[in-house]
Amino acid sequence: MPQEKLHHIALVGHMGSGKSTIGSLLGNLMNYDHIDLDVVIANQTGRSIGVIFAEKGEKFFRDLESQSLESKLLTQEPLVISTGGGIVERSSNRILLQEKSFVIWLRADINILVKRVSRRSSRPLLKGKDPLEVLTKLDRERANFYEEIADLTIDTNNMKAANVSDMLFDSLKSRLGEENE
Repeated sequence: MPQEKLHHIALVGHMGSGKSTIGSLLGNLMNYDHIDLDVVIANQTGRSIGVIFAEKGEKFFRDLESQSLESKLLTQEPLVISTGGGIVERSSNRILLQEKSFVIWLRADINILVKRVSRRSSRPLLKGKDPLEVLTKLDRERANFYEEIADLTIDTNNMKAANVSDMLFDSLKSRLGEENE
C-alpha cells in the first residue's frame, strides 16, 4: 500500500455509523487533524446543512461537498476526514477518495442506524420521513459504493466509538509499520 494512501484517512458510511465521533477520536490517537466535511461546509457558508438543503437543495449541497472533499484531500497535512453519507453518490468523489486516501467504511445494521439517528432530528434526508424506510433505501443505493472504495471495513454494531477508534488505530499503526520496514 503506497504511503500516500495513508496520508489521509477518510471515513465513509451511512448517517449514524459514527463517522464524526470516531473520526475525532482516531485523529487524536494518530495525531492527525480531524475534519468533518459537514462542519467545513457549514462554516464556509454560515448555514447549517439542513438550511442549505432547504434553501438551495441537495444538488447544491453535493456540489459544496465535492469541492470541500477535493480541497481537503489536496492538503499536505495528514487528515482524518469524516465524510457525509452521500459522498459516494458521485463517481468523481469515489475516485478521489480511492486515489488520495485510505478509506474506512464504518458499517452498521439498518436497525442500529435507525436507533442512532432517531436521537437527532437535524438530518435533512430524514425530515418528516420514516428513518427505517429512508435508511433501507439509502443502503440499497450506497452500500455497493462503500464496499467498492473501502480499504478497510469495520462493523460498528454494538461497539462504543472509543473501541472502534482504538481498533482502527491499531490496524493503521501496523500498516504504517509495515511500510517503514
